[in-house]
Amino acid sequence: MENKKGFIITIVILSLISVVAIGYIVYDKFIKNNDSEEEYVNVINDVSIDINKMYNVGDILNKFDKAFSTNDSKYLGYIYNTKILEVKDFDKNAAIFASMYSDLVRSNTEQTISNEIIKNKYEKIFGKTLQYKPSSLDLGENIKVEYDTTNKFYKYTASITDNSHKSEYLARNIKTKLKDDLVIVTRKVFYVDYSGISAVIYTNSNKTTRVGTVKLKDGEVSLEEVTGKYGSKLNTYEITFKLGSSDEYNFYKIERTK
Repeated sequence: MENKKGFIITIVILSLISVVAIGYIVYDKFIKNNDSEEEYVNVINDVSIDINKMYNVGDILNKFDKAFSTNDSKYLGYIYNTKILEVKDFDKNAAIFASMYSDLVRSNTEQTISNEIIKNKYEKIFGKTLQYKPSSLDLGENIKVEYDTTNKFYKYTASITDNSHKSEYLARNIKTKLKDDLVIVTRKVFYVDYSGISAVIYTNSNKTTRVGTVKLKDGEVSLEEVTGKYGSKLNTYEITFKLGSSDEYNFYKIERTK
């Protein structure tokens, strides 16, 4: 009975995180009832799942996937480059980059974004454990970010580039569990080189270990196909989120377990 209970909870939580990560949750209608200040809570076999808190887990995963998956910056694969990376050891410039990347406007002319916006996003990801300090970022040739200390905003240029079918990291979440004040997401991670209508799969961006090849489906890599065919050869990571002082889950650590 306990195994069945755990299985049901895992499937539901994983589904919630997956839905958030691909952007299909409509906040006003599903997450928050505009006519009520009460939180939306699901109870499954006496285990409470707060949708508001799970939303932040999916949002953090989404931000990490966007910021660290391509060679748009020097932080390609940053969270996957060590055996274990705890929040206290997270590079602060990489943390700022992850906080802002999703909001950067692609343009060859200079844009701005306020320090307060980035600070709020940063703290939703890392809580108070990794202290925020605004900084200019050395990211590489595609994105230039400079912090204006006088006006307290970031000035940046994010060059317009064609990211379709560029080499990238892809990940599939395969298991999620609750443990005390933690949410632990297990995912399979791999690196992809595109070649015509096919994709070559590697364990990481060093490309020292080639795993195999798959055909693209509607121009995309099927995560299910890759993990189904090559799951035992792929790196496995556990990403842990901890309930913070603001009563929402923040990034705590990522660990390669296989």
